[in-house]
Amino acid sequence: MHINAAESSAARVQEKTPMIRFLRPLLAATSAAAAMSAAGPSAALAISFQPTDGPLPIGQVMIADFDSAVAAGFQFVEGPNTFVRSGALGLDPGVSAPPPGDTSNHFTITKGGFATLTATKALGAFSFFLGSPDTFNSVTFSGEGFSFTLAGDEIWGGAPAGATGDQSIGRRVIYDFEGQAVKAITFASSGNAFEFDGLAGAYAAVPEPAAWAMMLIGFGGAGVILRRRRAVPRFA
Repeated sequence: MHINAAESSAARVQEKTPMIRFLRPLLAATSAAAAMSAAGPSAALAISFQPTDGPLPIGQVMIADFDSAVAAGFQFVEGPNTFVRSGALGLDPGVSAPPPGDTSNHFTITKGGFATLTATKALGAFSFFLGSPDTFNSVTFSGEGFSFTLAGDEIWGGAPAGATGDQSIGRRVIYDFEGQAVKAITFASSGNAFEFDGLAGAYAAVPEPAAWAMMLIGFGGAGVILRRRRAVPRFA
């Protein structure tokens, strides 16, 4: 059989067309995933709080209570100007105040200090018991390709306003990362002090957007190869 140049070119176009049609939605999915990562999770972060330490939010488990070992799969790294202190000791004027009603060990970060919780497997939700909130306290959440910081009353969502260091205020602040995967949480303070206890969380339930895109590309590539094999004409 004789095939002229025009027919050969048409055959090649027909071969490539299914691939182009198949890859377009995959490229769109990849772009959407990249846009989600670039936008960062702060816009999708859901914050709530309860006025007491317990109970833990549904689905969350204790990670670090500063009375026993940190849960498996996590590491809590103490930076400079930090220490663990028993709430039974009460107020240390100008330095540290235990969260309200907390007579167990709690963690204190003084001026210029910081500490970081890291997770082997990413978190989809997190909470901690915060005492006497101040404007100079901050929490930074980090994951693959993103990092954002909440400071002062932003830590609990901004309402009620006022991070005045009131030692009678204690809140378990609850974060839902809404599909984002957080692997590190850094607590810091530029003044005396940042006191907290009871770090708890739940693992992310779904892959990160970039992981979804890679999975789609992988499955799509396999499909394209199979379709191309079936579309290749055979000539005697």
